[in-house]
Amino acid sequence: MGIALRIMIPDQPGALARAAQAVARAGADVMSITVLESENGRAVDELRLRWPSGKNERVLLDAVSACPGTAVLGCRRTRWLLDGRPDLDLLTYMLAVPERGLETLVDMAPAALDADWAELRAPASRLPMLYGTTTTPRDDLAPEMMPIRALGRQDGHRAWACLPLAAVHSVLVIGRDSGPAFLRSELVHADRVLDLAMTMLTQLLGRDTLVGVSELTAHLRPTSHGDARVASTG
Repeated sequence: MGIALRIMIPDQPGALARAAQAVARAGADVMSITVLESENGRAVDELRLRWPSGKNERVLLDAVSACPGTAVLGCRRTRWLLDGRPDLDLLTYMLAVPERGLETLVDMAPAALDADWAELRAPASRLPMLYGTTTTPRDDLAPEMMPIRALGRQDGHRAWACLPLAAVHSVLVIGRDSGPAFLRSELVHADRVLDLAMTMLTQLLGRDTLVGVSELTAHLRPTSHGDARVASTG
């Protein structure tokens, strides 16, 4: 089982090594470590771990929390270890099957952007979900308007982010049911991945030879005036 363990530690020599040793003693294999933030003498790191199935995660949390100055910010199951780069996989699949580009973008967003679910929505909370990865829409998390840039939100244990897709005048909403919050570095990464994906898809859809484009993805196809159509919101 893969686990993403997010911790805050003192930004000083030896702090990360102590946390990694505690993780190993608890029985987890450290697959990767990413520094997400480092400021004001504190660092936020995310450790991708391989954890034995069926073993109580409390053992891991207690071991890490016992390290001086260390706080656990989040502990959640994840699909992203070291067996690939799901953000690059997203681009590869969109390139292979551009006819369903928007569906692929939403379907693979949870893995690519380290979330639990994703929904494509119009920038108006009164309107229904356009496409999503689950059968139960999160209408209470729908965006009120089109954000200028990626925005992260948190309510209790739930964390979500609204990512603008200006080319189709829509918003990609991604969420984590048990946190942690989306940090600025994660939002910047998501913006870059989506910008590249949408640019690539728009160019592919401009080919006259491309047939069988889905109704949803067709909204990105350039019109005779060279502009992409706007996604239906009604």
